[in-house]
Amino acid sequence: MLLAIGAERAAHYSDVRFDWTFEQRYELDPALVGLIEELPGLEVVLFHDPLDPRIRRTRLLIAGLARHGDITSAAYELDQAPEELEDYGIGSSNSLLFRLGERFEVVERPAEGAIYEALYRLRSMESGVIALLRGEGEGDPEDTRELGYGGLASMLVSEGYTLRRLVTMAVQEIPDDVDILLAIGPQRGIHPIALDAIRRFLARGGGLVALLEPGLQSGLEEVLAEWGLSSPNQVVIDPASGESAGSEAEGACPLVHLYESHPVTLGLNRNRMTFFCGARTFRLRKPQVDDELHAVAQTSARAWLSHDLGVLDRRGSRVERAGEPQSYQPIAVAGRFERDGVETRIFAVGDSDFASNRYLRTLYNLDLIMNGVHWTAEREPQIQLRPKIRTTVQFPLPVADSLEMLYGVGLVVPEALLIAGCVVWLRRRAA
Repeated sequence: MLLAIGAERAAHYSDVRFDWTFEQRYELDPALVGLIEELPGLEVVLFHDPLDPRIRRTRLLIAGLARHGDITSAAYELDQAPEELEDYGIGSSNSLLFRLGERFEVVERPAEGAIYEALYRLRSMESGVIALLRGEGEGDPEDTRELGYGGLASMLVSEGYTLRRLVTMAVQEIPDDVDILLAIGPQRGIHPIALDAIRRFLARGGGLVALLEPGLQSGLEEVLAEWGLSSPNQVVIDPASGESAGSEAEGACPLVHLYESHPVTLGLNRNRMTFFCGARTFRLRKPQVDDELHAVAQTSARAWLSHDLGVLDRRGSRVERAGEPQSYQPIAVAGRFERDGVETRIFAVGDSDFASNRYLRTLYNLDLIMNGVHWTAEREPQIQLRPKIRTTVQFPLPVADSLEMLYGVGLVVPEALLIAGCVVWLRRRAA
């Protein structure tokens, strides 16, 4: 007992830390560490209520940040700094203020993911100009509701991109200062004049990120096919993804864990999956021998294509295969092309919902779309896996968690008592 107490005290006062958890949950994310190292002179201030139980974890987080960079830290109780609360708009306990020169960011719920995004904004790196196609029912980058794309737009801005709306009906030519065109699931056909402008933009070395949807033909499909990325208008069904939760037809929501080695998929592997719901596939064929085409994310070998687009509306039903061949189906593809001394890059995904607010932070969807954008913009150094947002503790516990605890520790204790009672009874009887 004394030895255990001594070891605990030594660990408490030393600067040595051990994290033996499988997922390394107590180690700072490498992406966050790299960002801290790029921000010398960073100030961190904690504003808190002394009775707030969350501040212990936040203090440990601050200490972890300080070990990896040139950081100065301070802490104030809420009633000690009324002017700072007003100046920086801080309204709750356990809030962190990050200052770098004259710029600052406030994080009200300290977690690695939120801190990473705040520090990325502080770094103030310009990544380029993205023009979002608008006017044909594309996903709304200003919509913060479940089916909107406000989360994606916010992440693009956080990582240094300037966003610009481009109404296709009024497009005659893509401006020269645009680096990437982003099309989020156009619902209607894009005007032929705008499609020709997109073709000229790509021919002069522009980049395109296209998020398509099965059952919709916008004209971008023909443009992609000209670059060797054809997409048949069919729905991917992957039985290996398991049964539906009841909201979609079985197999219509592929869970992808097969990735080609490519900058877009840096860090993604069989344990870091991406989730799609209602997707179409691609067929790759090089227009020229030196072109580079990659199926960066694809389904299992059991997947097949359904010509019946109505399966997307059949909630929880089983989709029967009628002789269609089964094979790997690319859902996300990337192409790199050299033409007349300029380089064109295209990143296309057969699903737009995976980047919506509903699914953006599901598994590694955010990393796939953001790294696809960075690669298309030729910003490879910015490609990385981002810190994940921790799941908050809920009280009362959800039913699933309650059952898990019951079947685990909840039943172990009475079973142990029963076994101990049997042992005692047997010993007394033998005596």
